[in-house]
Amino acid sequence: MPDLELFIGNKNYSSWSFRPWLALRQNDIPFRETLVPFEFENGNPAFKTFSPTVKVPVLKDGELTVWESLAIIEYIAEIYPDAGLLPADRFARARVRAASAEMHSGFAAMRSAFPMNFHRPAGS
Repeated sequence: MPDLELFIGNKNYSSWSFRPWLALRQNDIPFRETLVPFEFENGNPAFKTFSPTVKVPVLKDGELTVWESLAIIEYIAEIYPDAGLLPADRFARARVRAASAEMHSGFAAMRSAFPMNFHRPAGS
């Protein structure tokens, strides 16, 4: 049984942290959540203790460290194939990976204009 620990910065403002957290929670996959808040302009120096990129999210599974939200979700999909995080059909998986990569690395203007903010009151 994997011993998963997910290091995140913030679920209200960081879609990168929120993605793997949501994948784990929605699929009832057991994990420990470790919140290391963004306390400084460029993150948090404490990230250096667990993150090779000094960014979040980071997933630890024993001695394995997986950083980057899409890589974390791919890893979770491999160790929990019945969770259905990725389609069983390889062509469908390829399309999902392409769309995910496009959303992850593209649309910079849209992401700048519409930053994630789950903390704001509804309707504002």
